[in-house]
Amino acid sequence: MKDRDILIYLNSLFLNTNYLDEILSRGNLEEVLTMDERELMSIPNANKINVEKILNSRKRDYIKKLEDDINKKCTGVITILDEDYPDKLRYIENPPKILFIKGLPLNLDGIKMAFVGSRKHTSYGKYAVEKFVTDLALKNVTIISGMAAGIDALSHKFALENGVYSIGVLGTGVDLTFPSQNKSLYERMYKEGMIISEYPIGMEAKPFTFPERNRIISALSDGVVVIEAKEKSGSLITARLAAEQGREVFAVPGNINSLYSTGTNRLIRDGAIPLIDIDDILVAFPEIEMDQLSFLNNEIDLEGLEKDVFEKIKSGVDSVDKLKELLAVEMSDLNSTLVMLEMKDYIKDMGPAGIKAIR
Repeated sequence: MKDRDILIYLNSLFLNTNYLDEILSRGNLEEVLTMDERELMSIPNANKINVEKILNSRKRDYIKKLEDDINKKCTGVITILDEDYPDKLRYIENPPKILFIKGLPLNLDGIKMAFVGSRKHTSYGKYAVEKFVTDLALKNVTIISGMAAGIDALSHKFALENGVYSIGVLGTGVDLTFPSQNKSLYERMYKEGMIISEYPIGMEAKPFTFPERNRIISALSDGVVVIEAKEKSGSLITARLAAEQGREVFAVPGNINSLYSTGTNRLIRDGAIPLIDIDDILVAFPEIEMDQLSFLNNEIDLEGLEKDVFEKIKSGVDSVDKLKELLAVEMSDLNSTLVMLEMKDYIKDMGPAGIKAIR
């Protein structure tokens, strides 16, 4: 077995973090598969429970079942031993050892903004999420959130509706849907975005898992937007972690009479950037406009029917039948052109919502 495979196995045992770190520091993980109880106990930070977990699980059938579960329920796994492990996570305090992925591959290109907020929200909170996620999506900014009810779910929803890549960071295994009312959102994220978790397959939600996953949300992002948060809120934990990790923190001001605005207003008092208009983000991240300009300049690659089709879609035509009528082309030629435009990331098929230009 390779070291990364052994790490995935050890991660599934929920060993004490300090003990697992000591095992990793030894450099040769394969020896763990043959060490006896005395040798395992000699490793610093060992305890009887952790050693028994290893001794009782080293059977091939346990490891084979673990491999089968991952292959069936994940589309990818990245370990801290891999070259493609994100640098944004590698250097934070207590970096996740494993990243289980379901959906599209992990893509951390460009600017990434995290959106967090209350699970229960007002109509004002929903308006703010839709406004800022839509504005950023039009500039091809990746949207990150935690797949929870409320502001998180709305952030992913509006990101997908606007054809932009979205990353959901879970407090459970990637094979579980939590909360259950987000089932349709999960299914859509598997196809159009991606979800990620440090927790093994089958891991259910625990009180500690959501505060832990917040450090991943903030670390993967370049900035964090807080929309509606009570005075004591998990969103404030994410904001604090973001500040500690050197990320920009934005907070949407709210009515001083609303308990859902107490947390955000206090963040502003303590130094967060008040988010009133998209320009507040663009001032902090001028590269967003530069990236979009470069993105738009690439349209010179299009010519002929591709260019004609894209210009029609960009003008608001979102139906294949309408495109065929306006351009007077064969359906086979139109369909192949649409496939090429989608492969080149110029358009996105939004299902019932029609075809949308994403440049």
